Amino acid sequence: MKKILIGTTFLLACGQVQAEGEFSGVITNQAKEWGVNQCIQEIQTMDKFLNENAGANGAWSSSAKDQASDRLFSSLNIKKYNDGTWGYATLSVTPGINGKCDGTLMQMITFPNKSCNAVRETTYKDYKYIGELAGKAVYESGSTKAVLEDLTGSCIAIRYETLYPVPR
Repeated sequence: MKKILIGTTFLLACGQVQAEGEFSGVITNQAKEWGVNQCIQEIQTMDKFLNENAGANGAWSSSAKDQASDRLFSSLNIKKYNDGTWGYATLSVTPGINGKCDGTLMQMITFPNKSCNAVRETTYKDYKYIGELAGKAVYESGSTKAVLEDLTGSCIAIRYETLYPVPR
C-alpha cells in the first residue's frame, strides 16, 4: 500500500520536476484551459506530485474568468491508489510576491480496516504531536499538519500544507 506523504517528501519530489521534463496531467491541462499562465509551473509541480503514478484520477478546477493568470486557481483532485483506496486533494495556487506563487494543499486519504493508532505508528511515525483542534489531536512534520479521524475500525488522514512559495 503506497500512500503519499506531503511536507519533506513533497518538497523533495518538487526538486526533480524540471530535470525530468514537462508533466502534463489533468490539473495542469485544466489550468491551461482556464488561461492560467503565471503559476503554471507550480501547478504542474503539484499535479505531478499528486498524479504522476496514480491510477484512475480526475479533477474539477476553477479560476476567475477575467485575468485568470493573475488570480487564484483552485482544483479538487480525486484518485484511486493501487491498493483500491481513494485519496482526495484540494490545491490552490495564486500569484504571490517577487514573481513567485503561493499555495495550499490539503489531502484526505482513506485507510480502510486500519486503526488510526496503526496509521499513526506507521505512516505518521515521524510526525510530532503539537496540540488539539476542536478536541482532535494535531500532528506536524515540517510545514505539514495532520489530523487522524477514527471511523469504526478505519481511519481517515487529513493533511494540510501552506507553501510560501510553491516550489517550481
